[in-house]
Amino acid sequence: MNAVVVAVCLMLLLAVLRVHVVLALFIGALAGGLLSGMGLEGTMVAFQEGLGAGAKIALSYALLGAFAMAVAHSGLPNLLAQWMLGHLRSSDGTGARKRAFTRWAMLAGICAMAVMSQNLIPVHIAFIPLLIPPLLVVMNNLRLDRRAVACALTFGLVTTYMFLPIGFGKIFLTDILLGNIAKAGMDVSGINVMSAMAIPAAGMVVGLLLAVFVTYRKPREYRDVAVDTGAAGGTNTGGVAGAA
Repeated sequence: MNAVVVAVCLMLLLAVLRVHVVLALFIGALAGGLLSGMGLEGTMVAFQEGLGAGAKIALSYALLGAFAMAVAHSGLPNLLAQWMLGHLRSSDGTGARKRAFTRWAMLAGICAMAVMSQNLIPVHIAFIPLLIPPLLVVMNNLRLDRRAVACALTFGLVTTYMFLPIGFGKIFLTDILLGNIAKAGMDVSGINVMSAMAIPAAGMVVGLLLAVFVTYRKPREYRDVAVDTGAAGGTNTGGVAGAA
């Protein structure tokens, strides 16, 4: 069996078994190198060279994480959540219509933020721990299915850098994808990467529409529990899934 396939399958198995992701990556790489006949020394050298090639990306993610923590401790996400919750509670006879509008607006806003995080405001995934935890209580109040929120986040994050060669998409499509294909000896001069990735991107669009308008459209009940948001307010009310 192909050593790369074995290494990837082993890494995925360890991840499912809740082994730390860094340890799972190392064990998978070690197994793949040994199965390919590189030997222990050759495997370690290749592993270190691979880490060096990704140092630029790793540094970017570290800086984004620091930025996320700084904004979280400022308390701005909590202020946004409290404003939205107060706006919902102040609604009177038009409450049902207003809640429906707010539910769809929140999904659209989260998806738009995920898209912009890849290019216009290049913070990548750093906005998730800033924005989502304080909004959990608002989602509970709206009876919004969090699985729909997860689908909106996934679509905005993945499809953008998978299809558009801008911002983080340029790093993935040009530096990583086409770069590794070129290193393997293939000619990439005539490849239109957007055309090549249009099929999986279209699949992501179909999946988002099915998730939001069909599978997870119905309201879902959640229990409010105190959670630590890590922000300047200390705790907020989030929730775990109750009966659907």
